Amino acid sequence: MLKELLVEADAIQLQVEVKDWQDAFDIAARPLLEHQFINLAYLNAIKTATEKTGPYYVFEDERFALPHARPEDGVNRLGFSLVTLKHPITIQSSPEVDFIIMLCALDGRSHIEQGLRPIFERLSDEKTRAQLKHATTKEEVLNLL
Repeated sequence: MLKELLVEADAIQLQVEVKDWQDAFDIAARPLLEHQFINLAYLNAIKTATEKTGPYYVFEDERFALPHARPEDGVNRLGFSLVTLKHPITIQSSPEVDFIIMLCALDGRSHIEQGLRPIFERLSDEKTRAQLKHATTKEEVLNLL
């Protein structure tokens, strides 16, 4: 399911250079906005929540962030986007992250089985993370997922 959603939204962006976490989130949201998985209010809700409560969605051992907001904040369809960063970033005072996986879910449960479990299974493997971090083609990423 994860792979299909990434392909459908053309939402894999590799070796991206960003100025800061806000820029990274804008880039991660772009394909989801263009393909109408989310609206702009959703991206703004993620940024506002991050500023108010901090980056609670950073998984420091796996070095990735899973920014998301509530379904009612502007989700039209279940979706994901994946950004690998050329250089790690911090989100406010978080540990460094190498990947941004933006999630948009229609409810509080469906995304766990359909997306989060496969992500955690893949990214818990250090070798897979290293390969993903250095991937330069979408095909490489899809094969790893």
